[in-house]
Amino acid sequence: MSFERDLLDPTRSPMVKICGVRTPADLEACADAGVDAVGLVFAPGSPRELGPAELVELVAEMPDELEPIGLFVEPANDLLDAWPGAWIQLHGDESAARVTAIAAETGHRIIKAFPFDADDCRRWDEHPDVEILLIDGPRGGSGEPFDHAALAPLLATLEKPVIIAGGLDPETVGEVVRDLGPFGVDVSSGVESSRGVKDHDRIRRFTAAARAD
Repeated sequence: MSFERDLLDPTRSPMVKICGVRTPADLEACADAGVDAVGLVFAPGSPRELGPAELVELVAEMPDELEPIGLFVEPANDLLDAWPGAWIQLHGDESAARVTAIAAETGHRIIKAFPFDADDCRRWDEHPDVEILLIDGPRGGSGEPFDHAALAPLLATLEKPVIIAGGLDPETVGEVVRDLGPFGVDVSSGVESSRGVKDHDRIRRFTAAARAD
């Protein structure tokens, strides 16, 4: 199965991505809420990590409305080659050269995720193989925010689309969208009832709040 949706031309604004989905019921809830993309986690040790059987099941059940994004941390190429989606999110300390090699050798489209740092924003914005920047809190998936006020003056200088992550939830996402006007927003722990378990009502409320204006 291949996925061809272009995340750079979403049907709704801002783009909403729910990361760490693990069940077909999660996918159904995301599709019903109007979510654009879902993140499937391949990071060892994460409470949201998927095994091979879970991946096969989720890919088979993926609604047409959703774009799957594989989340990897410093992955080997054989793992990347097994990913059937078009998009990958690199969430480790991959070097610029490694990102170039991944793009050339696997053909995947790349979202580069990193904790907020002004220099890193500029560095990855200039990388020719990175299509989207995902700016996160200090530790991905932890629900920790970063200083949005420090990012605000940088946004107008960045050429690539920016997804904001880190510490967002149904109560805070609307203000972030209004204040920063990002291309997209991303959430994991902020829509969970317990660590690694998605709360479908919170997914619905998060998506509605992100697009309230």
